[in-house]
Amino acid sequence: MPRVWPRGLVGRSMLVVGAILLLQLAVSLSFYARIDREALNEDHARRVAELLVVGRRVHAQGAADADAGRIMTTRYLDAAIVSRPPRPPHEPEAAAERIRQEVLRWEPELAGAELTLWRERGAAGGQDLVGALRLDDGRWLSFRSRDFARAWPMAVRVALMTVLFAGFGLAFAAFLMAQLGRPLRALAEAARAVGHGPKVPVSVEGTTDLREVGRAFNEMQDRIGGLIEDQARSMEAISHDLRTPLSRLQLAAQYVEPQDIRELVEANVRELDVMLASLGAWLRAQHETSTPEEADLAALARAAAEAFGASYRGPARLPAFTHRRPLEEALRRMVDNAVRFGGGAEVILEAGGPTPHILVRDHGAGMTPEDLAQIYEPFFRADKARARDTGGFGLGVPTAARLLTRFGGGLTIANAPDGGLLATVTPPPGT
Repeated sequence: MPRVWPRGLVGRSMLVVGAILLLQLAVSLSFYARIDREALNEDHARRVAELLVVGRRVHAQGAADADAGRIMTTRYLDAAIVSRPPRPPHEPEAAAERIRQEVLRWEPELAGAELTLWRERGAAGGQDLVGALRLDDGRWLSFRSRDFARAWPMAVRVALMTVLFAGFGLAFAAFLMAQLGRPLRALAEAARAVGHGPKVPVSVEGTTDLREVGRAFNEMQDRIGGLIEDQARSMEAISHDLRTPLSRLQLAAQYVEPQDIRELVEANVRELDVMLASLGAWLRAQHETSTPEEADLAALARAAAEAFGASYRGPARLPAFTHRRPLEEALRRMVDNAVRFGGGAEVILEAGGPTPHILVRDHGAGMTPEDLAQIYEPFFRADKARARDTGGFGLGVPTAARLLTRFGGGLTIANAPDGGLLATVTPPPGT
């Protein structure tokens, strides 16, 4: 199964922040557990040192063994005077020896005494500190300090506090990164729209660097839009100017002899005229303007089908708020293309779902994957569309796609499962 990593600036930033917080949690747990362990060791040492000093003095004053044990026993300590010392279950441990040194630091008068310390598991599940001190008369003061080195309660509290802090920190970091990333997301959306629709100015907001990027992007968008518009208008002007000599050629062709040469000249003039009209429509689609309005999608689809002898299937009426004129022009081009090169067409209006779709299906043999990949490119014609008896200049589909995408609609073309091409037109939304 492929590994899935967070995507986007916010996701990866949260990954870094989360890793830092987990590292902080691990270090904090280790640090506080060590501090707690040292604090407990010191507490045990102080408690045992006081017990031993008091026990020696009580015993020296001649108190009975039972009375001495009762006097020295507290909530955390069990003490008794015994004739034989308890035996440690194993060799002395380094931790117990460190506590022994701490006891001697607290009570230097015990430095010459015979003192043994070790650890045992207590009844509550913790580690008890057990030991014995040799008294002056040869007997032993035996004691048990309960719950030795139970560091987890503080560690759990620290872990809980760290997790809560990490949760609040992640939530705040996510909110902050989302706010910082909002201008970048707007910039990405505007960058995708460049060349596919009207200019979308980016709001200049955010940090100093983001504001500078926004201003630079708007300036770049203006320059690109100006270049595209200048290029389109120049080509439109050339296309328009070429119609004048074509008109003169058409008039002069009437005086050409013999007849077959005259017909050849007239056919080429007509072909050039159609080509210039197609080129002009494709160029105008780059800077086409439109205002959304209420339209009947069923009426538009039915009219496009009837104009070229295609059949219509769908609801009798389907009102929608859309860019009517670009949608109508795109539909007419797609139906014309299907009838001319696909041997007939069927227009289907699908009203189900949140967005209606208009399907244009032809009765042809379909196209190869290589041709489908190039069908949106201007002047591309598949092999069956190159014959002069069918005409066409490879601008019908690119013009329809440009008209639809410029206003937020869409056009996808694929081979139908049972043969022929299936074009799916998504009407441009009116919002």
